[in-house]
Amino acid sequence: MAFSIGSDFSTSFTQDSGEVKEMFCEVCDKHDKKYVPAKGFCVECFEYLCGTCLKYHKIYMKSHTIKDKDNMPKDFCIAKCSVHQDELIKFYCQDCKKVACTECKSQDHGKCSIVCHLPALVPGIENSQEFKKLTKNLDELMKDLENTAEQVNINMKYVASQETKILDTVMKKKKEILSVFEQHHTDIIQNFEKKIEETLQKLEEEKKKKIKKLQENQRKLEKVLNDMEKEIKRKIEIIKKNDKKVLQKVIEETSKMKTKLNSISTELVHHQGTTDQRCQLFVVMKKGQEIIDQLKPDAEKQSNNNSIHYYKVECKDSEQNITNLQDCHKFFTYKEKHESEVQRTASYYTDIKFRCDIPSSLCLLSENCLLVTNYTSCKLILFKDLSVSMSSSDTIDLPSNPWVVAKVGNNKVAVTFPRSEIISLITFSKCMTVTNIEDIKVGECCHGVAYSNKKLIVPFTDSPARVKILDMSGKVLKILIKDQHGTCLFADPHYLTVSADNTVIFVSDFRKNCVTGLTFDGNVKAIYEDDQLNKPYQLTVDRSGAVFVCGFGTNNTHQLSPDLTKVKILLDIEQGIYGPVGVAYCKNTKRILTM
Repeated sequence: MAFSIGSDFSTSFTQDSGEVKEMFCEVCDKHDKKYVPAKGFCVECFEYLCGTCLKYHKIYMKSHTIKDKDNMPKDFCIAKCSVHQDELIKFYCQDCKKVACTECKSQDHGKCSIVCHLPALVPGIENSQEFKKLTKNLDELMKDLENTAEQVNINMKYVASQETKILDTVMKKKKEILSVFEQHHTDIIQNFEKKIEETLQKLEEEKKKKIKKLQENQRKLEKVLNDMEKEIKRKIEIIKKNDKKVLQKVIEETSKMKTKLNSISTELVHHQGTTDQRCQLFVVMKKGQEIIDQLKPDAEKQSNNNSIHYYKVECKDSEQNITNLQDCHKFFTYKEKHESEVQRTASYYTDIKFRCDIPSSLCLLSENCLLVTNYTSCKLILFKDLSVSMSSSDTIDLPSNPWVVAKVGNNKVAVTFPRSEIISLITFSKCMTVTNIEDIKVGECCHGVAYSNKKLIVPFTDSPARVKILDMSGKVLKILIKDQHGTCLFADPHYLTVSADNTVIFVSDFRKNCVTGLTFDGNVKAIYEDDQLNKPYQLTVDRSGAVFVCGFGTNNTHQLSPDLTKVKILLDIEQGIYGPVGVAYCKNTKRILTM
């Protein structure tokens, strides 16, 4: 039996095409709608013909080459063209990357250089690299969607638990405040009971008035607190509703994509083991790759949409005399938390098997590709796949001592050489071999480097300590030395990074024991200093804007908000971290790597 390929790909290949064991006459099928077994094949016309049609074809097309039933192509495609319903798919255009029938070939591919007959392309296709790559891409995208679904479940649980926790905090604080108020009430009453002994009648009246006033105030306080509680509940309910709506949309969209991918996978498995259905498999593979390419942007979009609001309630200390109801609004303060304040997952790479001479730096070129500078040995250490091994690495010999490596493109990094006074732009191939090195002369004592909007930002530690903004050829565009008040900005700037929105430069100062955030014009936005941060080394930022800095002298890694407010100590000696020098952020896994 023969069928045509409709617009719905997922259903057009679900018929039991395996029942077709021999080809039918295409002329009889097209003109008479009859199924007649084919007895031969015309090489020039690419048509299967029955005995009768074959007889006349030989008479009127004497120059054509005819193959009999035993020698005609046995691997055929019985799917019909979606444009020309009566025509079978017979060809594949390698220029347009499309299948075609005889009419399509004539009308649309007349100028194409390579249009092949399908049976000539498909032998051994089920074992081809293209088929293996397609199934691998299918598995990887399915895994990404499953990871997104898993993260959605985690966020759904967090949404529910966050509400319970906040409301419990409000209820406990309300009880605490009322308890303090009642104690204050009792103290006032006891005061007046002592005075009653001296002026009983006078104080008795005054006591009654005070009691009445206190009771009135207590009612007002309870009303204010109840109103505040209702307002907080209202805000939480709105946020929770919006978060659930977004997460549910992510679930629905990812579910639709998984359904399409499962359909492709089922068709691939169905046709893979059937050697006489390679043409069908070929068509399924091409259409499957087209669907995967269409779904990848949507899958990335749903991964980015998988986010929720974070919030908290700050409670004022209730260990005080409550005398003014106008201050009651200060007891509870509802605040949304920036994503940068949410706890991050961190990894301390103690399992990497190589000697890391200080100072050093890290750079993630991709999710599993890590570059590490080794200053003393003049090498760049390359870990091509951290998901497989943290002990297998390659080394790239360098002409001088490298200080910092930073990503400047998908396959390009910048490496600073303070002694040689240069920055090298190193380009890698897909298999991570060096394909090009371009040196830029920048001057002595160049240490860290960061990339932003086709510019290099470089700190220099010689006097006066400064940060230079350069174009990609090394031309100086701006020099940052002093702040708006004429004070020197830096003492010993070794490392820097740029904010997620490319508006703020964060510089770690080894001698000042601080991190300075400043604009590209040199205006200081914030300075972070902390007793638990000593000798800060490399910094990095994540996509939410959070800043992470290594405390070499304090054996820890700090997490800061975009305005350089301390969020927490992310890693310290308890996690086995000693003298960390390098830190990097992976946007795909949302993990912080430090060494």
